[in-house]
Amino acid sequence: MTNQITLILADDDEEDLALLQDAVFLSKDYIRDVKFVTNGIELLHRLRGEGIYEQDQNICQPDLVVIDLGMPGIDGFALLEEMKHDASLLEIPVVVLSGTTLPSDIKRCYDLGASGFMVKPHTPEELQVMLLQLIRYWSQLMRSPCNQNYKASESCFSSAA
Repeated sequence: MTNQITLILADDDEEDLALLQDAVFLSKDYIRDVKFVTNGIELLHRLRGEGIYEQDQNICQPDLVVIDLGMPGIDGFALLEEMKHDASLLEIPVVVLSGTTLPSDIKRCYDLGASGFMVKPHTPEELQVMLLQLIRYWSQLMRSPCNQNYKASESCFSSAA
C-alpha cells in the first residue's frame, strides 16, 4: 500500500527545478503535497512558518526535504547545521541532491544529519528517474511522525504548487 508523502524540494537552478517539477508530476500517486523553494532561507521560513508563511494554514513538517548544496543565501551545509540545532526541525529527513562527488562533502552532509546523499546525474532524464525512484521509495517504505498530522485540505495537484 502506498503512503502519500509531503515533500519540499529546494534548488536554486531553474532548469533543475523544472525537471524536478516534471518528476513530481510523474510521482503524483505517491505525493500528498509538494512545495518548491529556491534557497535555504526560504526553506527555513517555510518549515518554521515564518515571514510570508506565518499565516499558512498548511504548515506541517514534511515527510521529506530534498536540498541542493549550492543554494544562495544559506547553502546546504549551513542549512543542515541549522536544522540539526533546531528541535522543531531535527526529525525532518533531508536528502541532499548535489553535483559534488567529493567524499569530504558527502561525509560532512551525513555528519550534519542528512538522511541520504544522491549525486545529480548528467542527463535530465536520469535526474527525473532518480527523483521518481526516491519518492516511490520514501512513500512505500519510510514513515514519518508528520504523516498522520498533515492539515492540508486539498492535494497539491488540484492547484499550482
